Amino acid sequence: MSGKLKLSTWKVQLAVLQAMNAYFQELLLLEKGNKDTNALSQILTEACIALTYSLENKSYSSVRTEALSVVDLIVKRTGESEQWDCMSARSREQLQRSLSTLQTDSRPELRDKAQELRNTNHVLEHPS
Repeated sequence: MSGKLKLSTWKVQLAVLQAMNAYFQELLLLEKGNKDTNALSQILTEACIALTYSLENKSYSSVRTEALSVVDLIVKRTGESEQWDCMSARSREQLQRSLSTLQTDSRPELRDKAQELRNTNHVLEHPS
């Protein structure tokens, strides 16, 4: 799925992002107690690369909105299952940069959600 995001039309990108959302909702590797952290780490790395491209898509707000929804789901599920460490520091940095870019979006709901996710991402990286 990740490979199809960059070179496709916005409608295909949107469909891929919706499929990614469904995939991450059901991904058993994101359950608490998962032992296959290498597989989850690889999946999250690939997904983050693709999602950063979609989050920074200046042409289509529907693509940015759906990508933000997928990021939100990933952040929630990795946090709930205490598997935040499965996402590499580089992937987290990429997401942080893309979310920063999204904070200048013309749509206030996207700006607010991006800020919320950046704060959550920061908290998960630096627990007190």
